[in-house]
Amino acid sequence: MKPPNPSKPLPEEIDAYLLALRWGMLVATAIIYWLVRFPPSASPPPAFLLDPRLVFIALLAYNVPVSLYCLRERPIAAGRPWLLLLSDTVISLGLVGLTGGHLSAFFLIFLIAIIEAALAFRWQTALVLIVLLDTLQLLIFSFLGPQVHAIIIINRFVAFLVFGISAILFGEGTRREEAERQEALAAAERERTLNEIFFELGKSGMNPEKVFQVLLESTHRLLNAACALIALEVEDGTLRVAASTSPHHPPGKALAAVPWPTYDEPLVVTRRNDPAWPSFIRQSDVRQLLAVPLRSATQKPLGWLMVGMNRAFPLAAADRNLLKTLGLEAGLALHNAQLYRREEEHVRELEHFSEMRANFFSALGHELKTPLTALKTLGPSLERLPDLPPETRAEITESIQINLERLDGLINELFESLRLEANMVALHPTSLDVRARIQHNLAALRPVLEQKKLQVETDLAPDLPRAQADPRRFDQILGNLLHNAVKFSPEGGVIRVDAAPEANSVRICVEDAGPGIPPEERERIFDKFAVVSQRKAMAGVGLGLFISRELVRLHGGTIWVEDASLGGSRFCFTLPLATKDTREPPPSPSSGDRHGKSHQAHPGH
Repeated sequence: MKPPNPSKPLPEEIDAYLLALRWGMLVATAIIYWLVRFPPSASPPPAFLLDPRLVFIALLAYNVPVSLYCLRERPIAAGRPWLLLLSDTVISLGLVGLTGGHLSAFFLIFLIAIIEAALAFRWQTALVLIVLLDTLQLLIFSFLGPQVHAIIIINRFVAFLVFGISAILFGEGTRREEAERQEALAAAERERTLNEIFFELGKSGMNPEKVFQVLLESTHRLLNAACALIALEVEDGTLRVAASTSPHHPPGKALAAVPWPTYDEPLVVTRRNDPAWPSFIRQSDVRQLLAVPLRSATQKPLGWLMVGMNRAFPLAAADRNLLKTLGLEAGLALHNAQLYRREEEHVRELEHFSEMRANFFSALGHELKTPLTALKTLGPSLERLPDLPPETRAEITESIQINLERLDGLINELFESLRLEANMVALHPTSLDVRARIQHNLAALRPVLEQKKLQVETDLAPDLPRAQADPRRFDQILGNLLHNAVKFSPEGGVIRVDAAPEANSVRICVEDAGPGIPPEERERIFDKFAVVSQRKAMAGVGLGLFISRELVRLHGGTIWVEDASLGGSRFCFTLPLATKDTREPPPSPSSGDRHGKSHQAHPGH
């Protein structure tokens, strides 16, 4: 696609044809003078101011450089005929006037200027120039040549005018044929280019990035653009750069909404003060903007292909149709690529869900089978062995109670996750003493900590504020994190608990020295049934962190996991500051320093 030529096109060979005509007329003039008008030995008529033989030699000397100029510059086809036309007009008028005027056979040379004017310009301009040239030759020939009858002058004027009009008609026909030929070639080139683009889009493999690359490369090839960018619409109506060849608009950059009300046709915006000119196009070398909507035949617009041009020109109907077709095809390819990517993500989610479901049922079977096996073994032993010592009977009873509580906890987790997903969990927030609740939860874990010889370090800020939270749900959140820390910490390891105020919340963190969580799995560790691959052997059914996340969200806080200084994982969550002084029931007494750092060492460490 190129800027249109202001004049109608002419064949590139037109200068060569005119050059052949020039030399043909020169030969014809020589034949007329030397073979028809008088023999070579005769003297020139008295009306001749110059010897025609000298004139012929002068014409030869003039036409040689002119021919070289025409071959090199092609002034007629290139649309720069003024120098050639002026030179030929001066030479032909002067030489014809000095060799007899109306009676001179060198008038054929004057016809070259008329033909050049007829072919080089549109018919209106050409007709004016021919009438002007015809009038000049009439005046100059009458002044320099012999006096002739007026009818001869009129006939010569009319004859030259008719010849000029005929040349104009020939030129217009040639231009029309050349325009049709060039349009056919341009249409074929457009079809070829579009086919190549469609082929490349088909090879994009449903990859949006490859679709963007093909669009930008084809745009530069078609339009010789200064810059190009693809901006896709986001939900709020603004645009986001998906791909670009301009450093001013890197991929991912957010753009303001475009001021274009329609998505049906390519838009051409030329003036920077035009309200349709986007505010984010500020490059000084962009003189014109072509905006092509990217849309499929039945879908809503996806965005825009914006092409910055360093020159301004009107967009022809064929070029507009080309860009519209390109936008439709590119929009369809992009829409298909986005659908394919969503389907891929859906398939991955289904695969992930299938894996989590398998892990869930496997873990659930293990979690159910272990206590049920213990109950099945220990329960009948009380009946079959009535003479067991009281201590042994008490141990069996305690073991049965522990396994029943384990089953009860598992069932409660399942029902709790279902209630959270159904938004059926109601909070009863109060002004919570965070320090007291942390110490209360640590005290409840004392037997387990002693069994694994674990050490607990606490770092509670002296100015730790109260939080607005449901006490039972706070214990549930913190308890899940502490139980995970105990489960995954090695025997004799360290668990660290710290709490501190933040801007409008309280942050509580639990850190362990376990195997940790890989960065690529941290995003989904809070999902339902999610189990870390490195912890799968020791993990449960994958509900504890899911329940903790949902409870933290209900409180208006956030929860996350990060690397721990102890080498394992550090789970943190925030709760909003207390807004009213509604105190929770006091927890049972627990050990620990209430004024900052403490160090709990449990027996057996």
